Amino acid sequence: MPASATTAPRTFWSEAALAAAVDAAFAEALAEELAAALADDTPDSTGIVPLDTETLIRQAGVVTGPCPPDPRVPSPAAQRLKHATRIGGRLAAQAAWWLLRTTALLTVTAAVGILRLSWHIIANPKPAPQPQLAPITPSGFLAATSRYIEDHGWTQHVLADHRGVCLREAENALIRGGTGTRRTARQANAHLRHVTGALTIPTFNDWLTRREDQIHAALLTAAARARAAGE
Repeated sequence: MPASATTAPRTFWSEAALAAAVDAAFAEALAEELAAALADDTPDSTGIVPLDTETLIRQAGVVTGPCPPDPRVPSPAAQRLKHATRIGGRLAAQAAWWLLRTTALLTVTAAVGILRLSWHIIANPKPAPQPQLAPITPSGFLAATSRYIEDHGWTQHVLADHRGVCLREAENALIRGGTGTRRTARQANAHLRHVTGALTIPTFNDWLTRREDQIHAALLTAAARARAAGE
């Protein structure tokens, strides 16, 4: 079949133009048939007066003009509404997915935080409250320093080593353990310097010929002095 038989001329590439052409051709053919049927008759013999083409078409009930739009094809407004609805649905879906993802992330983060806090509480239980110790006097602090050195050993020139602790470190250990305060230590050392004649406690402790028994004797003598002085 040649291409011209399957392809509409350019004039009829529009559906509306093609429909109008078909209507016009049909109306023209009908008018010709009516005119041929009435050609042999005269007004005198039949009493029928020939009518013009437009009147014949109108009386035959033939509707001419452009074909009405196909109801299956949506109007431009309907197409725009459909497009807007499609875009709105896509945006709504994206917003819902973002909200779901954010909610899930926040939920996981909160759960991890709760688990970490719970593990911290379990792994680091609150220490039991330390009993409140009675205030210690300077004389009691000096006697406690002597006992600490007896239990842990005595050394010189360092705070602590394998041999034991120096006089200053013994006092620091007592303060860390809750036996006395820095103020108590200062009051006690004032008595200790008085009985030893040393300018500082490390100087007395680190003297080259110093012995451990001299340390204990000096501490106990200073304690007795503190009690005699009324602390």
